[in-house]
Amino acid sequence: MEERMDFLKRHRTTSRYDSENLMYGLITDLLRQYGSLSLGVICHQPLNMLIRNPKHLNDEECRYAMNTATHLDFLLYSSITKKPVLAVEVDGFHFHKEGSRQSQRDRMKERILERYGLPLFRFPTTGSGEREKIEAFLQNYTQSQG
Repeated sequence: MEERMDFLKRHRTTSRYDSENLMYGLITDLLRQYGSLSLGVICHQPLNMLIRNPKHLNDEECRYAMNTATHLDFLLYSSITKKPVLAVEVDGFHFHKEGSRQSQRDRMKERILERYGLPLFRFPTTGSGEREKIEAFLQNYTQSQG
């Protein structure tokens, strides 16, 4: 707990949720470490700003994607081309419980992003291994840019 509070003190606050602030700090630390990739991060990116042409979506998906409240917790993007590279979601354990309405929206968001070719990492607040997963993605991204 004390380690978490120290981490939060050293990093900028971007959300009212500690879990999102921790993830933002982790992402920004990793992006500094992989600075040669020229990637940036946006917090709470509206999905309708990414999905400009909803032709691949059914009516329900289109309503969801175009809703101004629908967003990605974090979006990693190329700071040179502005192209999205990776979406990251931080899921509260109770709010995103399997079978809940939020869980259904989560699956819909996953389908939408998959159709548009944007990888998504979804991390539960009760999980671990976030650093390793994002770092592995960045290493693979480095090789693909090679």
